[in-house]
Amino acid sequence: MNTIYSRLVAFAVGLAVLWPAVGRAAESAEKPDVWATFKIIVERNMFSRQRGAAERRQRRTEERPVAVPDPESYCRLRGIAQENGTFVAFVEDTRSGETHKLRQGDSVARGSIESLDLDSIVYRLEDRTIAVAIGQDLLGGRGAVTMTELMEWTPLPSTSGGQTTPTAPSGDEADILRQLMERRKQELGQ
Repeated sequence: MNTIYSRLVAFAVGLAVLWPAVGRAAESAEKPDVWATFKIIVERNMFSRQRGAAERRQRRTEERPVAVPDPESYCRLRGIAQENGTFVAFVEDTRSGETHKLRQGDSVARGSIESLDLDSIVYRLEDRTIAVAIGQDLLGGRGAVTMTELMEWTPLPSTSGGQTTPTAPSGDEADILRQLMERRKQELGQ
């Protein structure tokens, strides 16, 4: 009986020692994290500019490589003339609107003018040569579009507030409309 009594005392002492830890665990289970109840509002706030799922926001903030055009794509060959027996090329920098007068051997952008004739130039960029016709950029293409060119291509809104006044039909159109109106009146019994 002594062993049962000693075991019972040991169990009671062990229970007394562990009781506060069990009580704290029960308290923490009873009180959930206050911020967890508002998690949906924080992540999907309808007043936030970045509302939506957190995964989408993270994807949007990843950096995307920015394509920067080569400086040659902004330089366009506008014309070639012959001056005192030598050819001169007129190359426009579309970013600034400046036109440069260039001869054989002159450098422009990252390369130089290798040769000229009345129809085209040969542009040397590092170890390659590019034939450039009038109107092309120094890479032989159409070139990068600048904001100025984009504005030139975009039609401006009319100054009359965008509303146009329809003009009255004349001639055959007026006769057809009058006949259609008369037929409609007869159909309605007027």
